[in-house]
Amino acid sequence: MKIFSFFSTITPVVVGLTFMAAAAAEAFPGYKPKPRGIPNVRVSGGTRSPEAPSCISNPQAPQLTSIFPDDDLGNTTDSYPAFQWYMPSNNASHVEFNLYEVVSEADGIFQPVYQTAFVPNPEAGIATLQMPRTAGLAPLTTENYYYWSVEIYCPDERTAVMTAEGFVELLIPTPDLAAELANSDGVDKAAIAAENSLWFDATRALTEHLNTQPGDRQALTSWQTLLESIGLENIADAPLLP
Repeated sequence: MKIFSFFSTITPVVVGLTFMAAAAAEAFPGYKPKPRGIPNVRVSGGTRSPEAPSCISNPQAPQLTSIFPDDDLGNTTDSYPAFQWYMPSNNASHVEFNLYEVVSEADGIFQPVYQTAFVPNPEAGIATLQMPRTAGLAPLTTENYYYWSVEIYCPDERTAVMTAEGFVELLIPTPDLAAELANSDGVDKAAIAAENSLWFDATRALTEHLNTQPGDRQALTSWQTLLESIGLENIADAPLLP
């Protein structure tokens, strides 16, 4: 369910804890949540139709799900974060992504920041969308937090048939934490981020590592542990889509 009742049209854009060096050899810690009492918006809850959408290949399989801790704002130190969601096997006409700045949740004021639409990969797996630094798109700020959504459209439907949602909040790390993150990468960086409630930093570090080293067993196990730690064990072994 949407947490606001309006939609503003915008022009689519083309698209701390200290770890020792030996941390990589230890079990991945999983994600340490930072609950903020926000609504559970991670899973769409199915479709907006009493029947299965025509463009979803297997309605019994896991459906559209944002890769996001559902009781957490999803913190990051990256002003241009990457967003992820599980995409079911499909022949959708397109997927639409929207990002809003939450100016005032109580008053329903959400400022559009970024919108894009694209034809998705037909295979089931975890899709990644990098917030672009080009085209004059402003970075996230620490003034407010942000709400994002992804919607699936079928060729024979005029409205979205599935929606998944999440939040993101930019944080300024302490100097010590900033140095730890800057001096690490891959599994080490993801572990530091996860222990410090930096969800988007953790997922990005592991995703980028797996994109270059897809056979790294330690990274694969760490990725599964990360998703299982927020209750996404049903899609923890899903492939990362190109």
